[in-house]
Amino acid sequence: MARLVTSLPVLLVAAHVLANVVWIGALLSVATLTSRAPFVADPSEVGALARRVYWRLAVPGFLASFAAGAARISLAPQMYAHLPWFHAKLGLALVVIVLHHIIGGRARRVANGKAEAGAGIGTLAAVTFLCVAGVVLLGVAKSLR
Repeated sequence: MARLVTSLPVLLVAAHVLANVVWIGALLSVATLTSRAPFVADPSEVGALARRVYWRLAVPGFLASFAAGAARISLAPQMYAHLPWFHAKLGLALVVIVLHHIIGGRARRVANGKAEAGAGIGTLAAVTFLCVAGVVLLGVAKSLR
């Protein structure tokens, strides 16, 4: 039983990272599809595809990431409360969560025939990518200490 307890944090971190890969990859795919809507003959078709990617990959990836991350924190909340890098990571993650909902809403509007909702999505995708890069940098930097 002791071996299971010591490996549980590792399994939770691995699940969290894997879920993040799915989540962010899908979210950036949704943004890419949505951003192309103003340039295609039937924007609602591209929007519908973006919505399918959003609901089938991005949302489950987000939920799995959140669940695994929350479970990991719950194993040692006092430890995480005193780590400055962790607060920065959470701040960046909150920005990505907000962008997740904005991008999903824009994809819904494009799927409903409002191609102009795809404008500016490239910028949102770039900000998402930069925030995720910051989270990765913080995660790697703390492990190198």
